[in-house]
Amino acid sequence: MDQNPYQPLVSLLSNILEAYTTAFFIFDPRERRLELTAMQSLSKFIPPTISLPLEQSGILSQVQKVGQTIHFEKLHEATASLTLTLPFYREGESHIKGLYAAPVAGGAGVLYVDTKYGWGFNDKQQKWIMEVADLLGKMLSEREGSVQQERLSKVFDLWGRLDDIAFKGYALESYCQTFVAELAQLLGTEYGFLALKEPARKTYRLLGCTANTPRGLINQNFQVKQGLIGWILQNNKNLLILRMNPDTPDHFLFTTSENLPHHGTLWGIPAQTSLGYELVLAFLSRNALEWITESEQAVVHAFHFLQLLLEQIYYKEENDALHSYDICTGLFNAQAFESRVEGLLTASMQSADPFTLGLIQFEPWQILSTKAVPKRIRQLQREIASRLCEALPSGVLVGQLAENRFGVLFPGTTFQDADGLLEELADYGRLALKGIKGIKLQSFTASAGYPQDSAKTEELWPLVHQRLFDAFRVKPAKAGS
Repeated sequence: MDQNPYQPLVSLLSNILEAYTTAFFIFDPRERRLELTAMQSLSKFIPPTISLPLEQSGILSQVQKVGQTIHFEKLHEATASLTLTLPFYREGESHIKGLYAAPVAGGAGVLYVDTKYGWGFNDKQQKWIMEVADLLGKMLSEREGSVQQERLSKVFDLWGRLDDIAFKGYALESYCQTFVAELAQLLGTEYGFLALKEPARKTYRLLGCTANTPRGLINQNFQVKQGLIGWILQNNKNLLILRMNPDTPDHFLFTTSENLPHHGTLWGIPAQTSLGYELVLAFLSRNALEWITESEQAVVHAFHFLQLLLEQIYYKEENDALHSYDICTGLFNAQAFESRVEGLLTASMQSADPFTLGLIQFEPWQILSTKAVPKRIRQLQREIASRLCEALPSGVLVGQLAENRFGVLFPGTTFQDADGLLEELADYGRLALKGIKGIKLQSFTASAGYPQDSAKTEELWPLVHQRLFDAFRVKPAKAGS
């Protein structure tokens, strides 16, 4: 207790009063206990560390609850009941003649003084005790204010760090990893997890976690119907288990085979986005923990901020998707397809892999409007697009560049191989024309390869279009039955 800020004042009061025991207790409202904070005593029957449940603290509880002083001028010599009246003394203590107990800071603490040298305390001594109680109250308030300021400073710094990385272009996964690690450190837990369940799925995965998470859990999909995280997702409720029980069959987070501690505290918080994504933020400790209100509120508010951030990201993805796909066929539209070509060119320049850009155009097309209603023509577009996607190998990208023109991007494919695949698609327009009489669609194809034909998109696009127009002259389109 040498560095205890309250000890000098308690010792001073004890020496002035020539007290037998002078003790200052602070009330812990969360645990509802009186904790011995500073003491000077001549008794060998009082332990150096004391933590009393409020309901079992004798006259101290009366002082704390009622907020009034108690002064016994002649304490009855009932040694058998002394440990009930003053439970911080062990069996064997006796001959306490008088005591004085005063509330500190409205019940935030209790100052206790007793004596064996006189029957209680005179008016001057009582005044000294009350003045010291007042000083202790002020010190306690200042110290609590300092602790509160330190806590809020930590939360403020946390918000600043999270805010900084949120708007610096970090990848979502990197941000989520930092987010979980920062909050786990604030709470003092060894593990933290951010789980994501996508709409209409029965499984979920980890979007972020602390670095000590077992590797086998990171890239795994988990069943919603299993584990405590799954329970939170299913019920959309907070879950707080102060002390998990490893012998309880359902006390596991993800799977029964997970390599995680199951005897500490688990706290899980659910959230849902307007687009149907479901989230769980969870923290797990090796030992039982309890948190102050400020820390809990900081976590809840930070989670809400992350939810809004994810809303923004997912809405942007939805918006990009709406602007990237052709509304009729669902293929990449011209702008999005051109962007994919640019991206593949950049990647191929780094990896030295080839790729081929191809075009397929069906003619005669404009004459279709004289044979079918617009709805049927759109249906024909979708049929052709579907057949092209089914026929092409996986990994090949298809774009809708015009009503009757499709772009095809072959990653890792040479010009010769891609040209052969395009020629195999010659009959797909004819197959899709069932029900429209008097017209026979023909397909015209062309391709240009990187790096064989050119290493610049500014040259590839004009070249592939020139070859397509050359194909028209070699095989002109004909209308007829």
